[in-house]
Amino acid sequence: MNCIREAENYLRYYRELYQSIKHANYMIAKLSWQTAPKEISAVSMDVTGIRAGKPCNTLNQMYELQMWKKMKDATIEEIDKVESVLSIISQNEGCERYRDILFMYYVEKKSMTYIAEEVQYTERHLWRLKKEIIKKFAVALFGVTALQAV
Repeated sequence: MNCIREAENYLRYYRELYQSIKHANYMIAKLSWQTAPKEISAVSMDVTGIRAGKPCNTLNQMYELQMWKKMKDATIEEIDKVESVLSIISQNEGCERYRDILFMYYVEKKSMTYIAEEVQYTERHLWRLKKEIIKKFAVALFGVTALQAV
């Protein structure tokens, strides 16, 4: 496993993780509505008790609902982990801007020129610093596995 690449992917797809939670909430609401008991109407029921033209597949819907909830919970857990690691690497003295640099570069997709102006570093220094910060992020995220790779 390339821990640096994996750490960069966590940051690159951070925004998409939030989008997936919104989508999961939509799907959970939709499936909850579909599986909820409906008002029974004699007109829409046939002899078997199944609505004519649209069989009810409640067990599959309940399973799908459960899977969406698990996926949402796992995604929230990963976002919390990234947030925690970002705050940890920024706690040391002299490292207060580390979170901002990673966030601007990977999540907001700002150019190094723009970031250098924001944090008041030279662009060359910022490239070296970003390389060190992503290593720290990877070690904080993956532990000893990343440490061995760095």
